[in-house]
Amino acid sequence: MSLPNDKDFELAVDKAIDEIFGKVEDPKEELVEDDSLKTPVELEPLELESSQKDEGKVIDFPNIDEVMEPSVEAETSQKSQSEGLNQKDLEKLAAALLGLEWEVTPETSFEFLTVLEEAKEKAPSNLHPIFDLLHEVGTWLKDRAHEARPEWLHFLHQGIVALNLVVVHGKESEPYYHHLKKALESLKKAAVPKTQEERLRQRLVTQLVQDYQRFLMLEWLFSRSPKMKAWQLICQKSLKEISETLKALPEEERPDLSKIKEKTFAKLKKRPRPSETATSTLSASTEEQPSKKTLPFKEAYHVLIDEKDFLIPEEQVAYFGPFKDKWLNQMNGGFPLKLLLGFWAHFSFVKLKNKLHGSITEKEEKELRNLVLPIIKQSSSPQVILVLWQEGKGGVVLAEEATPFSIPDNAYFVSKGDGGSVFIKEKEFPILKV
Repeated sequence: MSLPNDKDFELAVDKAIDEIFGKVEDPKEELVEDDSLKTPVELEPLELESSQKDEGKVIDFPNIDEVMEPSVEAETSQKSQSEGLNQKDLEKLAAALLGLEWEVTPETSFEFLTVLEEAKEKAPSNLHPIFDLLHEVGTWLKDRAHEARPEWLHFLHQGIVALNLVVVHGKESEPYYHHLKKALESLKKAAVPKTQEERLRQRLVTQLVQDYQRFLMLEWLFSRSPKMKAWQLICQKSLKEISETLKALPEEERPDLSKIKEKTFAKLKKRPRPSETATSTLSASTEEQPSKKTLPFKEAYHVLIDEKDFLIPEEQVAYFGPFKDKWLNQMNGGFPLKLLLGFWAHFSFVKLKNKLHGSITEKEEKELRNLVLPIIKQSSSPQVILVLWQEGKGGVVLAEEATPFSIPDNAYFVSKGDGGSVFIKEKEFPILKV
């Protein structure tokens, strides 16, 4: 049986696809764009080291939604260059990048690289160096999808913005190429370990630190009983061996065991909890307290700040979640709410109000992103953040721990000038509120 020629084979495949999926629209027909489906993305320029910035060549990258709307002059100039790289090619590249941002996998990376190569073939030679930089980052993501970081995706965004500024808006390509090249050098310096040996060493150091913490807690536990002296000595020997092993590491890679020890013992300290007091087997006193008043709330968050216990009315908590250490450098006397979005703050279609609840969500999205709330109370080593909001006023509490808590019936409230306190079995819990 003879095989069909290429043309007949292609026609047969197209016919089979049409029968299964329906007829494919003619790619030559111009598609009508729906403005309601456009999702503008807000970008900021990558921060470079001061030594890398050239005088008079500081690039101020605009928002991607701005550069994707060409001026009348740009549209006229594109008509004469319909055969070359145009805005539709860059919009296709931006769509491929959006898929990559949704989930970084070898498949989405390969799709981005394919669209990138198609665009490069249409581009003039002066833009090829920029395409090469984007190809290098795209290849890195394809080979190391599990190590993808927001900075690398941000770099690809700025590369597409630079291409649009040159192709559509007639900018010079050279300054943007140098900016992107220096930005990529900075990203490479901060990249995660690439070799398998470095990753393995990092994993072993993490395991040693965890073992060190476990032996610290066991040594403390065995020290409380004279009968466990032999076990205590074994733990002390293990701690010494781990310490000597970690000392063999370079100083910049060596973990600070003194801080680890301090934090471990801080967790071992006995602290009274409302739940412990509320479930105590002690009988409740029937004697009426002279200052006893009706509780203003029944549900609250029990928070710990520098070894002190506080309560926050649940009705005032608009957000509760983990606190990131990197936020400390971006706080200047207050907490910008947009930090809660992280990298997604660059995307206008990701709504900050979806992370919040209560009356604060009645505000406009733009107003929420520009809102900076004062710090009501801050721990020396915060682990969780609570955003408080009531009657148009708000604030932020940074605590070590926070747990939802139902106040027992035998508790009573004492009003004070600073908001008052709740007493549970004579244990005082000051109230933090807006």
